[in-house]
Amino acid sequence: MTDSVELRNKYGKPLLYDRNFTGPRQRDRSCTDVPCLLLFVLFLGGWAFIAHYAIKNGDLNKLLVPTDSENRKCGMDSGVLNKENLFFFDLNQCIDPFVPLTGCKTPQICVETCPKETFVWKTMKDKLSFAELHSRLICLTEEHKAQIRTKSDIQNAIDRNECASWYIKSAPFLKRCLFEFSQGVCDYIPSYLLRGGKSERELRLLPGNATTEVQLQARVMAQALLAPQANNKQTPVDEEPIIQCKRRLNEAVIKEKMMQTDTRLTKLVGNMVAHFYNGTNDAQVLGEKIVEDLINSWSIVLVACFCTLIASLIYIALMRWLSAPILWFSIFGVLIGLLAGIYETVKEYRRWETTATVPEHGLNLHSTVKNVLQNKNTWLYLSIFLGVSFVVILLLVIVLRKRIRIAIALTKEGSKAVSSVISTVFFPIFSWILFIAAIAFAIGVGLYLGSIGDPSFRMVRQLTKSGEVTNEDCICEGPAINYTVGGSCDPKVFQQYCSVLQNRHPCLKTTCSFDSIDNPIIIKWAIFYNVFGFLWLSFFISAFSYMVLASTFARWYWTFKKRDVPYFTLTRAFCQTAFYHLGTVAFGSLILAIVRLIRLVLEYIHEKLKKYDNAVTRAILCCMRCFFWLLENFLKFLNRNAYIMCAIHGKNFCSSAADSFNLIMRNFLRVVTLDQVTDFLFFLSKLLLTAGAGASTYFFLDNNPNIIKLNYFAVPTAVVVIAAFLITSVFFGVYSTAVDTLFLCFLEDCERNDGSPEKPFFMSKQLMKILGKKNNLPPRQRRGK
Repeated sequence: MTDSVELRNKYGKPLLYDRNFTGPRQRDRSCTDVPCLLLFVLFLGGWAFIAHYAIKNGDLNKLLVPTDSENRKCGMDSGVLNKENLFFFDLNQCIDPFVPLTGCKTPQICVETCPKETFVWKTMKDKLSFAELHSRLICLTEEHKAQIRTKSDIQNAIDRNECASWYIKSAPFLKRCLFEFSQGVCDYIPSYLLRGGKSERELRLLPGNATTEVQLQARVMAQALLAPQANNKQTPVDEEPIIQCKRRLNEAVIKEKMMQTDTRLTKLVGNMVAHFYNGTNDAQVLGEKIVEDLINSWSIVLVACFCTLIASLIYIALMRWLSAPILWFSIFGVLIGLLAGIYETVKEYRRWETTATVPEHGLNLHSTVKNVLQNKNTWLYLSIFLGVSFVVILLLVIVLRKRIRIAIALTKEGSKAVSSVISTVFFPIFSWILFIAAIAFAIGVGLYLGSIGDPSFRMVRQLTKSGEVTNEDCICEGPAINYTVGGSCDPKVFQQYCSVLQNRHPCLKTTCSFDSIDNPIIIKWAIFYNVFGFLWLSFFISAFSYMVLASTFARWYWTFKKRDVPYFTLTRAFCQTAFYHLGTVAFGSLILAIVRLIRLVLEYIHEKLKKYDNAVTRAILCCMRCFFWLLENFLKFLNRNAYIMCAIHGKNFCSSAADSFNLIMRNFLRVVTLDQVTDFLFFLSKLLLTAGAGASTYFFLDNNPNIIKLNYFAVPTAVVVIAAFLITSVFFGVYSTAVDTLFLCFLEDCERNDGSPEKPFFMSKQLMKILGKKNNLPPRQRRGK
């Protein structure tokens, strides 16, 4: 009791009763923190000006310039000044999620123009003359191509990967040559085939130059020309055959693109698995099966996600009447699940402890999983982990059981509030849209700003395949006589005056390569401005969304008769926040943006100083990073409560932050305990709904194998679990905001009112019962009327 009195004396007097107080519904509001709002508007205006300047003066081509296998920038470095496009010997090898880290392994060269025709060595070598074949070759260098004298030389060059064995008519996309699929192929097909072709074999029997191109697209062309029309619809007899071909090809192109997406996704998954399992041969097969399962089970996944959404809404709605049973069910459901897991893991441990097994030595995924599941230590560690989790959760429940009762009452109030204004559940979608737009804007402006400036070039020696520096004897003369390896250079001067000493050929292993874009100092500050602008705007969007929800739920609490809660409560809260309190939102978000920017600067300094490995510096940076991380989290907590108090009383940020902080400190023990308990309960509820969605999906697929044929039930189940967790996180995020708001309102209600007819409590009867309080109302006056 003494501690409570000391806290009250130290952190201000309790709030006094005010007969005119109506919470967020009071009409005598004024705009808060107007100077900060004006600063924010001016800042956005400056950001818009920077964006306009960046788009007008920037050139993304400088940043998107492709690089060949010799690390030369196409169209910029010496040797490739007039070759702006990048050609891939085998584009399929670039379909790998690790390409940004490891690079595309196929040879890549800079070319002036992308291939305008199709070339396949195996198909054309016996049909075309050497001269025509030679003219179609695309090789690493012109020197390689010049050394080819016969068809056997072509074969040898292809075997050594010095020339491409095939390519298809391509078009440049971001200066990369990608396959082009056009209707022009219809013009090469004989009319008799267009009119009466019945088999894919006939499709291949095409004369002239069209043969190869059509054969490479045999599947899609067969589908376009030979497949029956949907719904037995007949093609008009007066339609020209070539028009029929092109019209059907339009449909086939869509199907082909879908098949290509399927194939690329398969290779993506397969290559990812291969990286983790030593690139085994069955990685592609496994990837194929996973993608096949994803495609076949998409309807099940969508239904499961929809059911999770409905279950979340029902779960929250049921808390209005059955809050205690549902929350206790969540707790005991997790405890029972842990007990069941302990039983199963112990049973499996005893099974494999007494069973002799021979591990499979294959490196494929199936063998790896089988070995892990047949290892007794796997089940031992799992049982220990589940056992410890069970004991910890059980002890927490026992110790906090009294506080859980108040938390249950608050969640019940939160359920009533959310159910009363159900539109709040979907309000985060608005924030996501704004946040995505902010990300896109900031990235776009950053890219354009980064492209402003003069490119700088340095003379470098290329590395050999073994990682050693080449020893090419490259000599520079004339204006380039002072060029040295590592020094600056001009690619045009280098290309003209630098050559290999022995034969005066251009230097191939020593180049004048693009190093970076030298941004003017003003552009560097503009980039800094852009980064800070993104931080401020993103925190602003988050804070605005939070205050709108807080205002909505505060309106609900401070309405004595809940049936009098006005319609369009969320809309009213949105308008009130936008009209009166954007300055407060800007103030709070500015503070967080500054702290986050300091943290980013510290991370940058930490990365730069890693190479020096100074213990004292590392210790200082570690302390500073820890301090600002704690500061940011504390400010987030303070800001949230300040936004709630601002939504209730309409005061500025500093006053609201001080009032909320003092209110919390006067009820410190209750705040800390209840805040953690409600977070714990929400986590268990999300866990229960997510686990239920995953388990239901798995058992449905396992018990109904004839509905959908799948290779692995775990594939759609994993997707459902991830989606279910995201869905439940959205719902319980809104729910958490409601509980936080109602909790502050509850604390203020306890201080402001005493239950007398003049000062009745606004809290529910259940909360009053838990706290041992009640409203002493006249017999005819009842709450809710």
